[in-house]
Amino acid sequence: MKRTATVFCLLAGFVLAGACSGSADRALQKQVDALCDHLTLEEKAAQLYGIYPGELMTDGEVDRDKCREIIPYGLGHICQPTSSQPLDADGIRRIVRDIQAYLVEETPAGIPAIFQEEALSGLTAKGATIYPQAIGAACSWNPALIRAKTARTAIDMRSVGQQFALSPMLDIIRTPHWPRIEESCGEDAFLTASLGCAFVGGLQEQGFHDGVAATTKHFLGYGGANTLPWKEIYEEVLLPHEAVIRTQGSESVMTSYDRFRSEYAVASDTLLNVILRGYLKYSGAVISDYGAVQTGRDRSEEALKQYAVDALLAGNDLELAWSTSYRYIPELVREGRIPEAVLDRAVKRALMLKARAGLLEPDPVFCADGELELDSPEGRRIAYELAAQSVVLLQNNGILPLRGSERIALVGPNANSVWSMLGDYTFPSMQIFFHRQEPDLTAVSVPTLLEALQEASPERVSYAR
Repeated sequence: MKRTATVFCLLAGFVLAGACSGSADRALQKQVDALCDHLTLEEKAAQLYGIYPGELMTDGEVDRDKCREIIPYGLGHICQPTSSQPLDADGIRRIVRDIQAYLVEETPAGIPAIFQEEALSGLTAKGATIYPQAIGAACSWNPALIRAKTARTAIDMRSVGQQFALSPMLDIIRTPHWPRIEESCGEDAFLTASLGCAFVGGLQEQGFHDGVAATTKHFLGYGGANTLPWKEIYEEVLLPHEAVIRTQGSESVMTSYDRFRSEYAVASDTLLNVILRGYLKYSGAVISDYGAVQTGRDRSEEALKQYAVDALLAGNDLELAWSTSYRYIPELVREGRIPEAVLDRAVKRALMLKARAGLLEPDPVFCADGELELDSPEGRRIAYELAAQSVVLLQNNGILPLRGSERIALVGPNANSVWSMLGDYTFPSMQIFFHRQEPDLTAVSVPTLLEALQEASPERVSYAR
């Protein structure tokens, strides 16, 4: 792949797309400005945080009494609706429609919520196609296949009412001890940038109105890179984010849990204003990682209020996945600690996401009708191709291809473990490790390496744990 030609093509495509979308965005901005002007402080603050759907449910169904109690002024986002709920596609669709119906019919402004989910390994839902983890898919060096995967993922997400993906992860890994390497594309900046552009391009292939908004994360320097020299930060660590923002129009940027130099990323003037909005000219929404506004710090009420002040003033627009600090925003505005103009800036960015997703239209379409298929033959084909191309052969001394008479010895526990076949952002992994629920491992077939080889040639395979 030639870098100059690739970047030129990406930039040219973005310029053409931008020219076509400019007038439409201006019309949407007028709609957003007018809507924001009519919101109360409580309604504005409600647009800047999210909750899990389970908080609004009783016995597996949306409970309107809980909705009236917990989100009387509306809501910005519903977080991880499919990975947190062990429901099939029909069940997910029912919950989405019921929550959106409450928001439209009973909240003062009638604004729907954005439904967001992880998408590194496809739609993180029961029964959905499971694609290889990011570090494996990166070994394919195949941007076209990455784009095909996320284009299919966007179709699946939209069908069950999700408009927003908390992916891709574009961190450049500078330490092998970092525990989230598998979510990344590894240590190479150009490979990460190329595959990141393909990832976002697939999610937003149909435009944000019909596709899914991508969130690039984590901004910036997560993975052991936040203390590197400025030259390396700008030329390598920033490169994937810059490429995706400038060429693909990434809709959202997520800050990290880390400090950047002496500042917490979620409230870093250097990151959010000097680099992101200054150097990169980014004008979209900035969201926090889950719980990052308070991570590792004092949880007293006054401290939580100050975190909200710091993050919002720095330009972090949304707090996810809860309103631990941002729930104090109306009070902080009335006290003069947050200028209302700063609040309005964040609210308008949050509402613009909804407008571009089609959620502010007179009769928005939340989910697909008819039969839903989350594990399609096309998805399976793409997953297989990615898995096949992810295999890296380091050395071959004439052993491969097998001639038919050899016996195969599999040694080690991972050869017979379902979990070694699943990345952390797959439905079973999210269920058991993140949400502490017993996952359904029968919804999608996940054979172990031992099972697959035994099926292909049972008489030739021996296994020892």
